Amino acid sequence: MTDRELIRALNKGDVHALEELIDRYGKYVSSVVSRILSGRRQDCEELTEDVFLAAWENRHKLREDKLKGYLGAIARNKAFNRLRDLQEELPLEDDILFEDSDIPCDLAEKKDTARLIERALSQLEPQQKELFVRHYWYGQTVKEAANEMQVNFSTAKTWLARGREQLKEILIKEGYEL
Repeated sequence: MTDRELIRALNKGDVHALEELIDRYGKYVSSVVSRILSGRRQDCEELTEDVFLAAWENRHKLREDKLKGYLGAIARNKAFNRLRDLQEELPLEDDILFEDSDIPCDLAEKKDTARLIERALSQLEPQQKELFVRHYWYGQTVKEAANEMQVNFSTAKTWLARGREQLKEILIKEGYEL
């Protein structure tokens, strides 16, 4: 069954199509949620189920060319919201900050840089840091991040601009050459 056929079946209320959707995209959705909520297996399982429930309830919005992206966006948003509910910071994953290298000195340098970036980000206000992580690490648009954080779009753009300047100053002060 193609995604187009799957969406048609979902729109007809076919529960078997929902099972097919879960089989096809379950691992993907679970991995998106798990990256954000690492170490919280029960929350990951619950949110993965919530993503497919949301897809079922909003099946009329599904488009075949954007199905995977739509599910990923729901998964990210639900995971970010759960983190906010738990009042935890968004995680910065080492594999996002740098790629592994076979050369130990390159890997050590990249890890030092990652630690420096983490220290610099920790000096930002919590909401500003969350916006940075959502936008630059997890790829949310400024509009998406602002909506999820319940912040005015103009405010979010201002925070990013000021934050970039703050980070630049912090990194220069720490000896990082820009």
